[in-house]
Amino acid sequence: MSKSRSILGIDLRVNSVKVVEIEQRKDGVFLKNWGLTEVPYSLVDKHPQKQEAQAETLRQLILTRKIKSKNAVVVVGGGEVHVRLLTLAGVSRAELAEVIKWKFAEEITFPVEEAIFDFYPLPRSAAALDEKNDYIAACISRQLYQEIEQIIHQAGLNLAAITILPDALQKVFEFETHRGKDKIISLMYMGKRTTNISILKDRNLEFNRELSIGGENITLAMCGMVVSDKGKVEINPEKAEEIKLEYGIPLDCEKSHKFADMPSSQLQAMVRPALERVQDEITRTFEYYKGQTGEAAINKILITGGSSMTINLIEFLSQGLGIPVVSPAIMDGRHYDKKLADKPALERVLPRLSAAIGAALVGDEKINLMPEEVKYWWRPLTRRFIKPQYLAAIFAVFLLLLYGIFWWQAQSLQKELALAEKKLNEYKPRIASMALIEKAAISEHNKQSALKAHEAQRAKLPKIFEDISRLVPESVFINALNLDQGELQLWGTAL
Repeated sequence: MSKSRSILGIDLRVNSVKVVEIEQRKDGVFLKNWGLTEVPYSLVDKHPQKQEAQAETLRQLILTRKIKSKNAVVVVGGGEVHVRLLTLAGVSRAELAEVIKWKFAEEITFPVEEAIFDFYPLPRSAAALDEKNDYIAACISRQLYQEIEQIIHQAGLNLAAITILPDALQKVFEFETHRGKDKIISLMYMGKRTTNISILKDRNLEFNRELSIGGENITLAMCGMVVSDKGKVEINPEKAEEIKLEYGIPLDCEKSHKFADMPSSQLQAMVRPALERVQDEITRTFEYYKGQTGEAAINKILITGGSSMTINLIEFLSQGLGIPVVSPAIMDGRHYDKKLADKPALERVLPRLSAAIGAALVGDEKINLMPEEVKYWWRPLTRRFIKPQYLAAIFAVFLLLLYGIFWWQAQSLQKELALAEKKLNEYKPRIASMALIEKAAISEHNKQSALKAHEAQRAKLPKIFEDISRLVPESVFINALNLDQGELQLWGTAL
């Protein structure tokens, strides 16, 4: 890239407000700035209070963190977003958008007229012999778009694109998936309320599913009454979240008899059903994928998101699923800006920011769930004016402009010609005078030449007469003599 380009990646899902500033330079991709906070969880299901709180929180975050970029890409996910892999055959390019629109009409809960969707084709396999084409398509409601646009606008930013979580994660882990390009890899984002699962084959998205389980399920499972050495202890959601963040989830009672000053066996018994539900939902998702596609087992799971940071969770999933589960480096192949503030704090929360980072990286390269009239603002004008009567008028105006240009050029040439003629008329008397002077000069030159020739002949006369006296005998009388241009003629009488 010839010039650097900065853009913001923003994640507003659930009650979070996460923002990262990414700059693409000649020498790579740099993370320049970041911010992370939340609005009160009690506002999650309250509208428009939640959106107003997120807008103000985002605005304050931009100010306090001194973030300079204004263009933002927002990542969306959860139950409000529908992502599908569609295999279509015999559909022309002109019909494609309409066909995909009505495919979504079968599953969305809002009127299809209120749907905003986008899609892109997947690369065809070299071995494919049929005319089928695969497309990744996504859909949101216009209401969700308006809420996002309002938040971004009130925060003083420009909404450049709305991307989806699978595309964002695929961009974040593009180097990791490239290393395993011949394998089937699952990308998993485990958040507070939901878990998003994507499955890639040959680095292409083949399947996506949103599970209504997340870290909150584990937290709530740890709530209740336990009996410790100090007696009965009531664990409320705040205490459970504190225990989960500091100690993780209890797995082996023998290794950890005390867990946060509480019997680990009791906590393990309380949280086990929630963990098994998470594991079962993931297993069912993988089995469904294999049943639909006929593919073999998943080779690896790349997990990220805030809940993926829970201590012992990755170990539990690896053992239960029988699949390697890893949390890859978010900044693989990217760099931190030298002026980045709070780098140690950032590195501790990178999994929570992975969706926002992916949004900034992917931009509008793939799915962009902005309305058509916003993405392609010029199309309505084109459709409006590309009509026979408008085209005829435009053509007439074009011809008129063309005629005007030629007329103006002709007028300019005429003016230049008139000016040249005027100058020529001014110089004619001078030219005539110069011709007379030249003629007089030539005449004078000729006279001078003749005079010089005459003088030269006169100078030769004494010598000529001397030669005549010497050569002509005395008995000869000269009657006439003619000397003309070097020729001497004599007439005389001899006695």
